[in-house]
Amino acid sequence: MNLLRANCELLQQGIQLLSRHDERTFNATDPASYGSGIGAHFRHVLDHYRSFLEGIAVGLIDYDNRERDTLEERELAVALESLAEVSGRLEAAEVDVESTVRVKVCASTEGEDLHSVSSFGRELQFLVSHTVHHFALIAIASRMQGIFPEEGFGVAPSTLKFLNSVQR
Repeated sequence: MNLLRANCELLQQGIQLLSRHDERTFNATDPASYGSGIGAHFRHVLDHYRSFLEGIAVGLIDYDNRERDTLEERELAVALESLAEVSGRLEAAEVDVESTVRVKVCASTEGEDLHSVSSFGRELQFLVSHTVHHFALIAIASRMQGIFPEEGFGVAPSTLKFLNSVQR
C-alpha cells in the first residue's frame, strides 16, 4: 500500500468514528487531558496534514505554523467536513515520496527552531505515527463518552500486523 493511501485510510477511520459522536461528546473535555477534547485532537491532526500538503508546493513542511482554537475543533460538522476535505486533497496529491523536503519544527522553548532535511515519504510515515498516536487518545476519550471505536482504531499498523500474525 502506498503511503498516501495509508494516510487517507486513517482519515477515513476518523470520519467513521466522528460520525458516531454528537456535539456534546465531541466537545467534552477532562482535566486529566489538559482540557483537550476530541475536537482539539482532530484539529491538531488536520493541521499536520495541511502543513504537509502546503509543503509539497514550497518544499518546506512547517509543522508549527498551524491554527489553534478553530471552529473545526468546536463544531462537529465542520470537523467532519475538514477531515473529508483534507483526505481528498491528500488522495489527489502528486508527490514523489523519494524527493527531499525541508522540515521546520520547534524542539525547545529556547533557541531557534530546527530545520532538517527529510523526504516526503518519511514525512508521510511520520503522519501515520502521529495520527495513530492522537487517534489512541481520541479512542480513550470516546470510550469515556460511551462511544467505542472500531477494533484497531488508534493502534499502530505494526501492532495490528503482529496481532494478526499471532492469531492465525
